[in-house]
Amino acid sequence: MKKTTINAILISIITLMSVSICFLLFCIMTRPRYVIVNEPETAATITEVSDLAEEPQQPENPVADSVPETAPVDEQPQSTMHGKTSTRVNIRDAASENAKVLSTVDEGTTFEIIEIQDNGWTKILYEGSEAYISSSFVIITNE
Repeated sequence: MKKTTINAILISIITLMSVSICFLLFCIMTRPRYVIVNEPETAATITEVSDLAEEPQQPENPVADSVPETAPVDEQPQSTMHGKTSTRVNIRDAASENAKVLSTVDEGTTFEIIEIQDNGWTKILYEGSEAYISSSFVIITNE
């Protein structure tokens, strides 16, 4: 092979690799970022649990004493959580990728969060009814 042919092949390979690296950098920079902006409930729970630990316990009924005293923590008023979308995303009627798409919303759309589920879905209030959005695209704002 001629020297010019080898040089042309090497330049083509270098160009292709450079374009690939630029594409990967673009994908990394534009991926969704997940940020929890505010967590006031965690601090309230910790404070309340420490208050329970400091209260003196007066056993009156052995059956009642066997019940854990975490009930008041669960009964505290829940503050409303809010979130926004990190990208354009589908709103669905159930917590599944196969569920019916109710709507598609743009990046930055805000909504009230009802529940963050362990299965990777977030239950939200959308147009007055419950709907679901993939937790991967939710940024919790608590505004």
